[in-house]
Amino acid sequence: MAAVQARAADADNEEIVQLAELFSRETNGDDERARPFSEEALAVIGALAREWAERMLAGGDEKRWRVATIATMMSRAPSVAHLPLLKRMLDDNLHRYRAFREKAAASGWKDRDAVHEAQHPHMHEYQRAFLAINAPETAALMRAYLTDEHFGELAARVLAAQWFEANDPKDDKKFPIGVDFSRVEARRGARAADPAKTSSEAEAIFGAIDTLIVDGSSDAQLRLAVALGIVGSRLPHGQRDATIQKLISLAPRQVRAALLLSLVLAGEDIDIKLVADGIAETFEAAKKETWILTQSDAYQLRDWLRLLPFATPVTDLPAIVRGMPDAQRHPQMLEEMVRGLGSSSSDDAEDVTFKLAEDDTRLYQNHAWRATALSFGTISAARRLIDLTVSGALDGKSYDGWHWQRELGGLISEFSEIRAYVNDLLKDGPTTKQLAFLASAVAEDPGTEGILMLIDFEMKTGRSFMTWQSIQSAVTEHVPAENWEGAYNVVPVPAVELRRKLLAMTDSGGKDDPAARCLNLIDKLRDEYGAPESEPRHPDLASERPWPILTPDPDAEDGK
Repeated sequence: MAAVQARAADADNEEIVQLAELFSRETNGDDERARPFSEEALAVIGALAREWAERMLAGGDEKRWRVATIATMMSRAPSVAHLPLLKRMLDDNLHRYRAFREKAAASGWKDRDAVHEAQHPHMHEYQRAFLAINAPETAALMRAYLTDEHFGELAARVLAAQWFEANDPKDDKKFPIGVDFSRVEARRGARAADPAKTSSEAEAIFGAIDTLIVDGSSDAQLRLAVALGIVGSRLPHGQRDATIQKLISLAPRQVRAALLLSLVLAGEDIDIKLVADGIAETFEAAKKETWILTQSDAYQLRDWLRLLPFATPVTDLPAIVRGMPDAQRHPQMLEEMVRGLGSSSSDDAEDVTFKLAEDDTRLYQNHAWRATALSFGTISAARRLIDLTVSGALDGKSYDGWHWQRELGGLISEFSEIRAYVNDLLKDGPTTKQLAFLASAVAEDPGTEGILMLIDFEMKTGRSFMTWQSIQSAVTEHVPAENWEGAYNVVPVPAVELRRKLLAMTDSGGKDDPAARCLNLIDKLRDEYGAPESEPRHPDLASERPWPILTPDPDAEDGK
């Protein structure tokens, strides 16, 4: 800071740009090792930025990119005091940018200098500065630019960002893949409860749209209107069906997909026919432009597919997918769409998810499909997954079997109806590979009944399904620590009935006696974590069976 201040007074514009770029570097503010500027230093940086902006503008012919570096510098030291100068800088940039575009067009786009300037708007530097200055004064300034062909959309995004900052809950722990649809259901509920609810930001944006879509509007004005609609429809915007329908009719194919996405994210219903038509148009366009489906991850098609779970009626989704070519029905192409079904508010989303896999069994091996099927958290979904496991439909090498075993175990332990159903499936023992896998899933959190069943299996087949974690889950519980996030205490829970029945099942008490081995492990867990007061040391005194069972050491000498 001191070094820059010492050079500031005598610096020419070239040197000012270099100094401004020093202040504009990322400071990694969230990094524990970051060294951000103090409030006092930021105030000095802001004052320097305003001084340098005045000097840049005074000449009247400074290169636009150099002036824009001062806007970036201002974004690093945001202050409402910057707004008057930022407006002058932006207006100068817009005026000169339009002049370069006109000059380039007049030359038939052959004037290299004019074309170069026309290809570099330098608008985002100003948007970043306005975004950093989150204040009512910024919002008021942005409203004045909403109908500007070259800055209107960016101004709308600044307004929208202010609304989201004030109204959307923050979730820094989430790492969404693709578009985050997790809040769609809540927004649908809020919109259903109060369809007329709007926001001042949306009112300003849609007010600008109304002035842009009147009869006689230019193509540029209509394009801007659609771009504003994409931004404004993400916000609470009340009842604007007629305007939105007109914007949909005006929007080109891919822009239309973005507009529909905004409506979905705001909690609006969209007709699945609109999505189906967009998909059909994409395939039609790909006949001439084959790269649409073969390059760039086929993003144009994916943009439409991810809308399907949120369109109505969602029951039409499987038929639309079946109508696509096989190459585009590959599970990887459908992953974002399938994940979206987990966030769909439709009561039919679960049936649709399983119907998709019935139509194309490759989905059974897909992680996204399995995660979505698990996410429904219903008894019906759990039973379907159990049946698919037992039938062998989920067998395969393209997934983590151990992970799936844990997930399945969680379903079994969550629902008593599913636990009873699984126990009935296993009544004759783990007679197949799939039933053996199901028994291993039960062992993830077996409970008393499950432990006894698995001990019986081991006694009959010689195959062990349980681990020490299986036993621990039945005789202890994890209680979250009060003052330590993510930590827990292991607390014993009574297991009187389990220990009594295990003692009755013991035989020799040796290493090949699974019931005795289980009892011994419970005793070790009690030694480590304590025993409930209601649980006697001996599993069943009334049985008159000794415990622990003392077995002779085969390696010891006779009589010793």
